[in-house]
Amino acid sequence: MAGNILISSDRYDVDALEADVIAARQVVDFGAGAYGHSLSLPAEDEIQSAHRSHRNNIPYANVLGSCPLFAEIFHSFQAQKGSYRLLRRVAGTAYSLHDDRDMGDDIVRMQLPVVTNSRSIFLIQKDGVDSEPIKRRVAEITRDDGPLVFDYPRLIEAFGDWFDLFSLEPGYFNLININKIHTLINAGQDDRVTLAVDLVRNDWLERWLADHMTGEITALSTDSLPDGTWDWSTLRHGLLIHPHNQLA
Repeated sequence: MAGNILISSDRYDVDALEADVIAARQVVDFGAGAYGHSLSLPAEDEIQSAHRSHRNNIPYANVLGSCPLFAEIFHSFQAQKGSYRLLRRVAGTAYSLHDDRDMGDDIVRMQLPVVTNSRSIFLIQKDGVDSEPIKRRVAEITRDDGPLVFDYPRLIEAFGDWFDLFSLEPGYFNLININKIHTLINAGQDDRVTLAVDLVRNDWLERWLADHMTGEITALSTDSLPDGTWDWSTLRHGLLIHPHNQLA
């Protein structure tokens, strides 16, 4: 997967996905979820026991009964679930630079954008790039108390070629290596919503990935990045590196 992100060969009905987002938000909105931008869709007993108390999953909205396509996708995976969430990235903001190794080495992360825009870019650490220079650069950037307003030229100036940048289309699953440092930037004018799925690796899932995750998205050229700016105050949390967990 070096240099590229794998993408599913099948595309889900984006209108139906958006309808399920509306249905879920009528029960509980993002502000009630983890970090104020997450909705955990299933009931607690539908998540693997080792992950039920993970901060990503609490509180449980238990709304799959009101979201037919999300429920269909959930039950189609013959693997235990580590999490099954909607994530909202508010317009003009970005997540911190982080990894998600605390989910465990046996987790497979996929993301399915539902509502997105051309100014939303996914960043992921390039193969062979060490985390220490990234950590030092984040510390340098956040040393002063001034506003952290970025655009894509400033991003490239700050981090050079340490990250690959991708534009992810709505309706397709994308396979993400959560052991790498990554983030999602939304420099657009509308909120971005994605379905994030963490599955526990097993033989069935390995076959499914081989059969369905057959396409590749090529990283964007730094000469063709979109316009737009974002508040990157989340960088003040520092580079969020988690210890590896192997959950029982």
